[in-house]
Amino acid sequence: MAKQRQSGIVGAARRVSDVQGKFQNLGDKFFTGYEKSLETKRKKEEDNKAIQGRANTLMGSFKNDIDVTRFKAEDQKLITGKAITLRDDYALLANEAAKIEDKTSAAYLEKLDGMENIKGVMVNMKRNIDNLAATKAEYGANIEKGYYSNAGSNDLSLAQGLVMLEYPIGGVDELGNLTWSDEGAGDFNMQDYKLPFAVATNVAVDLGSLSEAAGRKTSPYSDVQKNGKRQEIANMFSDPDVLASFIAEGELGEFDFKDLDPADPASKDIVIERVSQSIFDTAAEAATKKSKSNSASGTRGSGAASNVVKPNLVATVNDMEAFEKEIQTNQFTGPRETRSWSVGGSSNPEELKIKYDPRTGKWTYLNAKKVSERREADSLSELMTAIPRLFYK
Repeated sequence: MAKQRQSGIVGAARRVSDVQGKFQNLGDKFFTGYEKSLETKRKKEEDNKAIQGRANTLMGSFKNDIDVTRFKAEDQKLITGKAITLRDDYALLANEAAKIEDKTSAAYLEKLDGMENIKGVMVNMKRNIDNLAATKAEYGANIEKGYYSNAGSNDLSLAQGLVMLEYPIGGVDELGNLTWSDEGAGDFNMQDYKLPFAVATNVAVDLGSLSEAAGRKTSPYSDVQKNGKRQEIANMFSDPDVLASFIAEGELGEFDFKDLDPADPASKDIVIERVSQSIFDTAAEAATKKSKSNSASGTRGSGAASNVVKPNLVATVNDMEAFEKEIQTNQFTGPRETRSWSVGGSSNPEELKIKYDPRTGKWTYLNAKKVSERREADSLSELMTAIPRLFYK
């Protein structure tokens, strides 16, 4: 097979602009001076950018002329030749089997097994051909969209995809798998090929949403809530491909982990801790600003008629605030189970309730008659601010 050419390289894949600004201050918070030799990492990422640029150029060059995702003349010749060979081999075995009178003999059964094997090879070759057509189309379309990550661990998938897109099928093995052999991409077949993984845009957007929510907090996260958030963030990085995309230099805008080596087993924990701490810092800063703002204005929250709790709810609010303080300072020694308070008054005590779930660290307002009025918050003060007419004069 012809070696991959080094010309026609265009710029790197497009960056993910829709998450820019989600974490405005994270660049400084994430960078810690973790120094390692990262030449191998950077080299792989640069090579992957070049591969994606080359594939993008190939797609664009033939868009109005030849559809490179369709089979080339060399492919048709190879597949037709292989199919003819298999057909001839099958016919030969069938003729030989027909000459054997004892249909229970080992010789006859051996011929039948050979014929079945050939049929299996034909079926697998057809499956490979169908998969190749779909794979080339998907690979080419995603390259044009800048969908794939330049992370170092994407190197083989990107390189092998380009070989399939740019060059004819190299051969067909004894099982009917389409094969290729390339100096850079190595030896591979259609059956085992895996498409490159994507830039982790969705996770970046989800983290941006967490940051925005933290920026609206009126109180810092409690230890229980921190543990919950940290686990939520850890779950986002359970896929190694997501972690690889975040560590890839400059791939996700404000998320800067260029000081981390993806080969370092500790890199995952470092990313999780930096992201988590940034979320916690954002919440603490927001709570401080909110507290100062309320002190200056003399109000407890947006939409409240006043900052004075209704007389019939003073005792209940005091009890909830004392309970929350015990939870936040790890002084609560009671059972870790959902606790609830009635805020509906003596006439309808079961209609309106406030609940705290220790498993999630969430406060919830429930209206038995109006389910749509349900509210959930990370702190009692946030919940009270969300429904001021219930609590304040």
